[in-house]
Amino acid sequence: MNKKTLSIIFAYVGVLTGAGLASGQELLQYFLSFGLPGIYGIAAVGVLHVVVGGIVLQLGSHFVAQSHIDVLDEVTSTAVTKFMDYALIVNCFLMGFVMIAGAGSNLEQQFGLAPWIGSLLCTALIVVVGMLDFDKVAKIIGAFTPLVLVFTLIGAVYTMAKATPDVALLDALGKTLPPALPNLPLSTINYFGLCMISGISMAFVLGGSKTDPAEARIGGMIGGALVAILTGLVGVTLFLALEIVKDADIPMQTVLDSVHPAMGLAMSVIIFGMIFNTGMSLFYSAARRFSATEGTFKRNLILFTLAGFGLSFLGFKKLMAILYPILGYLGLILILILIAAWIRERSEIKSEIKKRKKLSRLTRKKLDDDLEFTKKDKEKLEKIAEASIIDDSKIKQAVEEEVAEELEEENGEQTD
Repeated sequence: MNKKTLSIIFAYVGVLTGAGLASGQELLQYFLSFGLPGIYGIAAVGVLHVVVGGIVLQLGSHFVAQSHIDVLDEVTSTAVTKFMDYALIVNCFLMGFVMIAGAGSNLEQQFGLAPWIGSLLCTALIVVVGMLDFDKVAKIIGAFTPLVLVFTLIGAVYTMAKATPDVALLDALGKTLPPALPNLPLSTINYFGLCMISGISMAFVLGGSKTDPAEARIGGMIGGALVAILTGLVGVTLFLALEIVKDADIPMQTVLDSVHPAMGLAMSVIIFGMIFNTGMSLFYSAARRFSATEGTFKRNLILFTLAGFGLSFLGFKKLMAILYPILGYLGLILILILIAAWIRERSEIKSEIKKRKKLSRLTRKKLDDDLEFTKKDKEKLEKIAEASIIDDSKIKQAVEEEVAEELEEENGEQTD
């Protein structure tokens, strides 16, 4: 597994955890408000993350997606594509300004700053980072993932070691919290839909940056497993710490603060980073969707992010309570569409994987000075590219860029 695949995995985790996990508030509303049974709902969500994560990144890779429309156009009818396209665009804006509001709430809880300061900082970071090339954006989004894994583990171990839980009392305490939805099964599928719709536009692009659909699927499953582990750790930790976190805007920050104030400070920065990750992916995806050139992309990114900053003044918890259930249902519809499409496309995906592997081998021969690239090899490359489901010039360029990166990485390692 090369550095690019690892970068995609960490970026995928970073995208998903900002909206559905980083603060911990989401798990309180969707699961722990049902008491102990909420833990079973969290376990079910973990399984879904592994399965669906692989499907989403594989579809993105299969269609070499540069935005969600590249996948939707291929897997469903024109009418459904338009509906889901509009839904994802609306989601990018709605969830985007929820993330900006969450960044303000995060720094307010830790430092007592006015919420607009944290929101403005998040807005500025989205604009600055969004101007970089995609590989750098993916690396930055993924940079906080190892940190959130480590700090979540620290909070979980500390809480579990210290706790002498009265499960019946915690179960009753959890049920005093206002639930996001009326029952646990509905809450479980709605929450998972919310997680996916918040990150799916960027997930398609991440998958599309990897030309081998088989590797993309493995990356999606590994990323999904990491999200599942994080979700489980946060869920159990918050359940055991319900007495101190039930009224907190950012519960996981409160947990780490109970370990040590310095840990709480560090966790506040990490949570801010995870919220930024999702906000970044949402506004980046929306800007890409409406941009034919790099210039229009940069202009749109600035305009969309500033609009999100303005809307963030409506407040974090209020926005979550109103918007998350609606977005969760839209996400569920999209997931069902994608699973059905993946089942239909499986034989085509398997065939395309074989073509991409051959293209990759021939392109390596073309680019590596130590290998011989014959006239016959060139003819084979052209023939396979023409047989691909992707336009031959586009797939050749995508494979060539990826092979060039791999060769550069290998040469760098040999030099070291």
